[in-house]
Amino acid sequence: MKHVLRIGLATALLALSGCSVVDTIRPATREGGIIERPAGSPASSPSGRLKPMPLRTFSLSTQCRFKDEAGNFGSATVDVVNSKVNAFKAELTMPKRGTCRFDLAQFRQTQALPSIELTGARDCRVHMWDQGEQVTVAFANCHHLCSPASAQDYVWPLLIDKATGQCD
Repeated sequence: MKHVLRIGLATALLALSGCSVVDTIRPATREGGIIERPAGSPASSPSGRLKPMPLRTFSLSTQCRFKDEAGNFGSATVDVVNSKVNAFKAELTMPKRGTCRFDLAQFRQTQALPSIELTGARDCRVHMWDQGEQVTVAFANCHHLCSPASAQDYVWPLLIDKATGQCD
């Protein structure tokens, strides 16, 4: 009797497995350091290889304020012309965590392409890059510009909408 139940169970499992959906999109593969995507992928050329991102400058001028869902808030002034930073000031407050303040006077521009890099004391860096409809401003190793220093651990990148100048 157990033998009949096992055969019945095995038959049912085989029948059900025939109903499953199998994903036919092949995963990305790595050959020679280049990632290949499935044909027709927007980031791929007819050969299936990734196209290099074009090096292009960007310009942006805004004064914006933001408040996010977590209660973090701040303001920023950003003026960039052809990837040269003319003005930059940001104050980011994370309630119960602290505040970080960034000012262009504390930095020197060390890179314009493929992304902007501002370098300050103690290897503090601000990176800016064009990302479609937005410019991203990210902060790294800037604990000394935060009060308390641990507030840097809670700083998220600032996203600025190029069309409207709004930030979040």
